[in-house]
Amino acid sequence: MPDVTSPVLPSGPTGHFLGQAGRTQPVVAAILGVFFIAGGQLLVSVPAQLLGAGRSPAASSVLLLASFIPVWVLLWAWMHFVEHRPLRRIGLDGRRRDVLIGIGIAAGILTLDAVVMAATGQLSFHWAGVSAAGFSGIAAILVLFTIQGSAEEAVVRGFVMQGVGAGWGVWAGLLVQAGIFAVLHGSNPGVTSVALANVAAFGIMLGLLVLWRGDLWAAMGFHAVWNWAQAMVLGYDVSGLGFGSSILTQQTSAGAATSLTGGTFGAEGSVITLAALILVIAALGWAWRRSLTLPPAGPRQQLGAPPH
Repeated sequence: MPDVTSPVLPSGPTGHFLGQAGRTQPVVAAILGVFFIAGGQLLVSVPAQLLGAGRSPAASSVLLLASFIPVWVLLWAWMHFVEHRPLRRIGLDGRRRDVLIGIGIAAGILTLDAVVMAATGQLSFHWAGVSAAGFSGIAAILVLFTIQGSAEEAVVRGFVMQGVGAGWGVWAGLLVQAGIFAVLHGSNPGVTSVALANVAAFGIMLGLLVLWRGDLWAAMGFHAVWNWAQAMVLGYDVSGLGFGSSILTQQTSAGAATSLTGGTFGAEGSVITLAALILVIAALGWAWRRSLTLPPAGPRQQLGAPPH
């Protein structure tokens, strides 16, 4: 079994992913990751506040999703003008059908959450009576969730984990990006210790998805559908943020436990989600370790190859 504490791996999807890292030092890559996300959001939120936009909670949340467009621009600018490598090198050159793997995992965990919460009497779900126009809006906002989720994956699991993993070893890359992911969500409304543990676990799970597949597509599929289905289908808040209309509404039972429902943080604050994540992490860890023994798949997958 290859030594995953080493910054050099022989082959396989993980080796292919890390082998395309740029020349940015690991510490700088971690700092830049935070800057890209925070700076990109400020480029939208500051003008929006000056213009008086986003006064309602729902409008504010939609603006937050739109603020991830500049995140993509900042990431691209650094890679293009400083590292001189194309954006696809952070894990966008893989199998796009891997999106379906991420979607399947997201659907599975959310279904488990909803079934257990309803079966234990914590809350109930009700049809919201959405109109045809409402359905159109709910479908359209999937685009914004895709931009937001894929931007976070490109920066945190792509740029940061790739750069740190190539320089300091895979475990360092996996843990650093999960820590940054948790920190970025630490100031969200309704955050609890369980919520932070969940966000860190999400970081580990998504990192393992990337290392196992050697690309970002499964992680991007999970992130977009997880957030969208929580908010627009099941009516949860997403990391403490509400989005208004949804296909289903929730009625929390008297005496419901916040640790089970997630409270105002949404399903991401529930111990049910944490238990599901631990199981998924164990399965992905097993699949990833097996993938490390895969034979080389050609020159592009060899570590140490100079970026193009």
